[in-house]
Amino acid sequence: MKRLTQILGSLILITILFLAGAMLYSTLKGYTTWYFPVNGQVTTDGRETGGYMHANPQRTLLLLTRTDGSRPETYLVSLRDDKGILDCGGFHPTRFFPIPIGDVNPPCSAFTVDPAKIIDAPLSMTLVRGQRSVEFSTVSSKKVKAEW
Repeated sequence: MKRLTQILGSLILITILFLAGAMLYSTLKGYTTWYFPVNGQVTTDGRETGGYMHANPQRTLLLLTRTDGSRPETYLVSLRDDKGILDCGGFHPTRFFPIPIGDVNPPCSAFTVDPAKIIDAPLSMTLVRGQRSVEFSTVSSKKVKAEW
């Protein structure tokens, strides 16, 4: 029985090391991007919500999740000069933990989002970026603002 426990423990350890190595490799090669929680607040129509944000290490992309509706709604906002904003449909990152997103089938691309899961789509032409904020309107005329 002791021998079986040692073998099982060794297999679990090898599996964990293999998975950690694979994640490290894919991160270093650029196949996986990590998004880290950002301290700040999300408001909808001027009222603070329990929304939250995640950003990539370069701070060029922001995952903004608003929680003022019946279901959370997440948007991928470009923090560069272009006016890019996408609805992530049914995808919602966990609130407090960093999340890895791979380059194959990212959750917030126009090709992978199910239009039936979009609750309140953003209007790209209304996106306004400040030094430490973004603001945009949605199709239901809600004004969403994130400050960090």
